[in-house]
Amino acid sequence: MLPHTTTRIDNSNVNFQRYTSTMSNTTIGRCYFLLIHLFFYMIILIIIYIQLEHFNTKQDEILAVLNSYHNQTLYHESHSQSFNYKYNNIDCSCHTFIQPKQNQTTHCLELHVGLNETISNFFCPILHNNHTYYEWFLIQNRQTNYINFNRTWVEYRRGFGNILNQIDFWIGNENLYWLTNNYHCRLKIELTDWHNETRIAMYESFRISNHKDDYRIQIREYIGNMEPYNQIDSFFRWHYTAPFSTYDHYTADNINCSNLHGGAGWWYHSGVECAHVQLNGRLPTHSDGLVPLNTGILWIGWKADRHYSFQYVRMSIQPKLKRHHLRRRR
Repeated sequence: MLPHTTTRIDNSNVNFQRYTSTMSNTTIGRCYFLLIHLFFYMIILIIIYIQLEHFNTKQDEILAVLNSYHNQTLYHESHSQSFNYKYNNIDCSCHTFIQPKQNQTTHCLELHVGLNETISNFFCPILHNNHTYYEWFLIQNRQTNYINFNRTWVEYRRGFGNILNQIDFWIGNENLYWLTNNYHCRLKIELTDWHNETRIAMYESFRISNHKDDYRIQIREYIGNMEPYNQIDSFFRWHYTAPFSTYDHYTADNINCSNLHGGAGWWYHSGVECAHVQLNGRLPTHSDGLVPLNTGILWIGWKADRHYSFQYVRMSIQPKLKRHHLRRRR
């Protein structure tokens, strides 16, 4: 009789092998998945890098263009400033300014203002009871904003505005220099506020120097009712011997006072305030009389608010007598 043999199969071994095989397949799949994602992210990073390089290149080109434009602008500004400085400092008074001419019959003067305007019958002597006297003659008049008073040094030298009607005009610093150095002159200022109150300041002596001295103003012997205390006024106190300045020509402590006061030319004094009296400023557009700070027609001794601008202003001169020796232009 043959012996009986029993065969046993180890199920745990088989199961372990199957489990190991399943784990290997899963791990390989996950690795493939990770590799595919990694490859995908690498492609994205490469694209981003290329785009950044392209952006940086474009940015460099833009900056190069901007720098080039900036350099050209600086060059042109420097060249323009240099040209303006040379142009404004050329001693051109002899060949650009025509001196007033006197009519031999009437003895009146004819003034040349601006480029081709003239004022006739100026400083006409009037004979009365064997005495000669002169009327007042306008040198400045402000009534509307029709004429812009933000002008260059050369324009203030020549004069500008509505010369025919003598409204909103400036007679010209060269004319003022010639008149006040050939005649002993008075100065009268008439100022009207927005309540239609008019006050007057008069100076028995008024004279300005030549363009080489920046048309410095000299005023003396004030009388009038411009300020409550009439012994001394703001114009004489703050502006006596002040140079005339414009936005493109200024000397007072190297501060561009004209720009700080809206761009108008005037006899600005030294210091940060620049002006206690400024009669070429901006006229207001509303009856409240308010304008941006320091840009209006100022007389601080009457209206202390630097936002206030007066309604009207007139400046006139009157010759008292002719100087004995007519001064030649320096």
